Formats: sequence, C-alpha cells, structure tokens
Amino acid sequence: MRSKGTGSIVKLVTYQLDGKNVSKSAPGAVRVESTNWYILYRGRDGKQRREATGTASRTRAEVLLIERVGEVRVGKTPAQDLKTLRYEDIRTSYFREKPEQANYSGLKYIDGFFRDRRVLHITTDVIRDFIDYRREEDEAADPTIRRNLVVLRAMFNLARKEGRLGLGDIPYFPMPEDSAPAGQYIEPAQFADILNALDAERQRKLLEDPHAPDLKPFFTFMYATGCRLGALQRITWDMVKSDCTQISLPGKIVKTKEALLIVLAGSLLSPIAAMLRRMFRDPSKPVFDFTNYRPEWNKAVAAAKLGTLEPKTRRRTGVRIHDCRCSAAINLLAAGVDEGLVLKIGGWKTRAMLDRYNVQHAGRIKAAMERGGKFVEEQQSAAR
Repeated sequence: MRSKGTGSIVKLVTYQLDGKNVSKSAPGAVRVESTNWYILYRGRDGKQRREATGTASRTRAEVLLIERVGEVRVGKTPAQDLKTLRYEDIRTSYFREKPEQANYSGLKYIDGFFRDRRVLHITTDVIRDFIDYRREEDEAADPTIRRNLVVLRAMFNLARKEGRLGLGDIPYFPMPEDSAPAGQYIEPAQFADILNALDAERQRKLLEDPHAPDLKPFFTFMYATGCRLGALQRITWDMVKSDCTQISLPGKIVKTKEALLIVLAGSLLSPIAAMLRRMFRDPSKPVFDFTNYRPEWNKAVAAAKLGTLEPKTRRRTGVRIHDCRCSAAINLLAAGVDEGLVLKIGGWKTRAMLDRYNVQHAGRIKAAMERGGKFVEEQQSAAR
C-alpha cells in the first residue's frame, strides 16, 4: 500500500506470532522506502505504536517487535510512550486526581527544575541533583525538600497506576531526613486556662456585640479528637446525627480520603453535643463558629501565660492551634486507648504519621517507668 502524502511504497511483512499469521491490523514490521525497518504494535490502551528499529535487518526488526509485544503483555510501557512522556504530562494527570494540591507552595521549585524534562530522563542521579540544588541555591531545609519529593514521587506513582509507566520505569527516590516530631503538648490544665481566657474575652465583647462568637467548642473539639483544622472548618449540619451524638466526616473533607466517625461522648464532647441540640440547624452555615479564631487563640495563649503576643507586629510565641492535634494523640494514648483506634479518631493513616505528633512527654514517660517498675516487682515477688 502507499503511504499518505509521500507516494512511497510501504511494505507490510507478515510473520508467525504464537502460531498465528499476523494480519495488517496486528503487530507487524513495516519498511518504508529506506534502508531501515519500522515496527508496528499496539500498547495496552489499544492504540498503535510505530517505532524505528535503527536496523536494515528484517530479522532483527522482527525480534525487536516480538520483544515489544511481550513487554506490553506483561504490562510494561511501550518504549515510544516513554520517549515522548514529559514531566508536564504526569504533572497534569496528578492535579486532575489531586486538585487540592495545586496550591502547594513548593510546586514552583519542582516545576522550575523538572520543566520540559522527559520522564525517562528523570533518574535517581537527577533527583539527587535536585536535592543538591535546593540545598545550595535555595538554602532549603531537608524536611522541605523531602515534601517536594513526596509530591514528585506521587506523580510517578499515579502515572504507573494509569499504565503510563511500568514499575521499573520509576526511579529510586533518595529522601532527605524528615523533621523531628512536631508539636508541643498542651497539658489539660493549660488547655483549661486557654478556654478560660477565651471565655473572659468573649464576655467582654458581649457587652458591645451580643453575637460575639464562642470559640470554646471549636478548640475543644480539636483538643479532644485531634481533628484537622481544615476538616473541622468544613463540618456541616448534614454530617451531624439528628440527636447530635455523632458527627460523620465524609472522605472528601478528610486528608486521608477515608470517612471518620466521631462520637460526642465524654466530659469534653458531651457538652458540645448538648450545645448542638440547642442550636438551629442552618445548612448554609458550618456547625462550629471559627470567626477570627487565630487572633483570638493568640490572645488567649498570651493571657494564659503560655506564650507572648506583640500587639503591633502580632508576633507570637507559645503553643499553637495545631498543638491541640498532637495533644489529642498524647491524651488518648495516655488514657490507654488502643493505638489503632487513636489512628482512626485522629485520621492518621500510618503509625509514622502519628509518631510526628506523639511528642515526648515527661508525665507519660514517668507513668510508663512506674508501670514497668511495678511489673518487675510483681514478678520478683511471685518468684520468691
């Protein structure tokens, strides 16, 4: 047959594959009026690929064709696809899957370094070059670089799931060390002081504004459950059970994408359940009021003498809102709650993620040592 637009003759060679005669629609070796052969085969998506063999030998071309067909059958990405696949391609797919990551602040550094690169050329050595560049040129800390690479690695893994890359096409990612466990434990008594300070400030404001927000339920819920700030702000009335004893967080607002069930029970959460039962269910508003929550938290922390606040510059020190999350983990573990259940309550996906919030606390370590000493004494007494 003739190739379109060139008038040159295209010769299709048929051969035996798995005992069957190959037709024009099946994989084949094609020779255009030139010295070398081309091969035609279909990828896993069913689309035909045309690849130059670089050889004038029909036998070698057919061997390469059989090799390519075999690679496709075992799930390997066609070589032609790898040659043309670029960083921008896997980046686009990733943000279609994870649109919430599009505002990630570190993306500009990843884009700047890997822009226009073929994925096949993003090797382990290139990733090491990126690490060195970030350290030397941007003076970025290792934990920051690690988070950059987590996003890049996620792009590669998604491309593999989509069939655009094979497992062997993903390079090894040398990951810099992560930061030490984050967070500062807020003692129950200290948290009570913060709540008292919040309440005192609200009482003062009520004299001028009868609708001054009550932020105590908002922060108490986080301190009791370890709920992420972003998820807590998105809790709506349709997630609250009719008797206000349970809140079901759907996967779409949870970072791990797994639904969470929070039961409003116990000394911290039962009062919140009672408060919700007295409230009017307004579908247009979130369940918890978090108006001006950051400045109000900072003022309360300073008033409770757990930090400082400079009124003019608004510079602050002391415990953070996020510390409520790590404090919840410590409180639940110290109370003897099963570790797996703590992971579910707080929405931590892995034990390693929980470790980042489970900061060392002298009280817990002391209690553990006392329990260990008591166990030894009991065993020694039993042996006498």
